[in-house]
Amino acid sequence: MIVTTLDGVAGRMTEETLGVVRGTALWTRRITKTSMGGIRHMHANSLRDLDDGLNVAKEQASNSMNQQAIKLGADAIVGLKLEVIEMSNGAFCINACGTAVKTSKLPLAFPALPVLPAAAPAAAEDFDFSIAAFSGRASFEGSVLRH
Repeated sequence: MIVTTLDGVAGRMTEETLGVVRGTALWTRRITKTSMGGIRHMHANSLRDLDDGLNVAKEQASNSMNQQAIKLGADAIVGLKLEVIEMSNGAFCINACGTAVKTSKLPLAFPALPVLPAAAPAAAEDFDFSIAAFSGRASFEGSVLRH
C-alpha cells in the first residue's frame, strides 16, 4: 500500500477514486484512581514515553485506515492527514484520514538512449540525438497544446 500526503503518487496515474478512509486511536498515560473515583496519580516518566505512546497510537490509526482502503480494493492512499488532539489532561486522540485510490504505473515518457558500441567510436558522429529519431516522427507531428 502506497501512502502519501501528496495529491497523487509519482510515476503513477490515478485510475479511480474509491472514497475517504479514516482511522482513529486513543492513547492516555497510566492513571491510578482512588476508591472514591477521583484521580490519585498520573504516571509519566519522560517525554520519550509520551512520544513512544503517541507513535504507537499513530500506527494503530494508520493500520485501521489501511485496512479500510484494502477492503475497498485500493492500492494507494493519497492526501493523508494526521491529527493529534488532546481531549483532556493526558488523553489523546489520533486521527488518520486520506483518500483511497486505484492507480496504474505510467509508461516511460521517452525511450532509453541506445548504447553505442565501444568498438565503433566513429559511429558517434552519425548518431542523431533528437527526440524525433527515437519516436520515428517529426517532433511537431501529433503534438497537442495543453494548458
